[in-house]
Amino acid sequence: MKKQLLMLVLGVFFVSLQAFAQQKTVTGKVTDDEGLPLPGASISIKGSTTGGTSTRTDGTYSIVANASQVLQFKFIGTKTVERTVGTNNVINVQLTADAQSLNEVVVTAQGIERSKRSLGYEAQTTSGADIAGSQRENFINALQGRVAGVTITPTNGTPGA
Repeated sequence: MKKQLLMLVLGVFFVSLQAFAQQKTVTGKVTDDEGLPLPGASISIKGSTTGGTSTRTDGTYSIVANASQVLQFKFIGTKTVERTVGTNNVINVQLTADAQSLNEVVVTAQGIERSKRSLGYEAQTTSGADIAGSQRENFINALQGRVAGVTITPTNGTPGA
């Protein structure tokens, strides 16, 4: 009985070593079209809900993955790139821009979003060109006087104001 128990324990030990040996730490750098680092890019294991990470301010990342798993690299405004984990411990990725037009969305109240056409009333809009053309010192001040019912209260610049 003791011999069988010992064999079972040793078998479980060797199988667990085999399972841990497949996992490895993959590192690398995520850059844009021009070779500049992309901070905040998302790296995840395809088909898994856990184990994701994001890039640091210098575009580097580190993630633990098994061999043959697929890593997905995502960033807003770029195409998603997939790379299979192989024998290399370093995977550098360059994400290319993906220019797509966004549909108009109106935020009505407390984050409830509706298509502009589905509203039964008129909603005022302002474009990015209007805000950029205002030549104000920041985005919030540029909104002042653009949309009816919006009150912008500037601060005096002191901490806590």
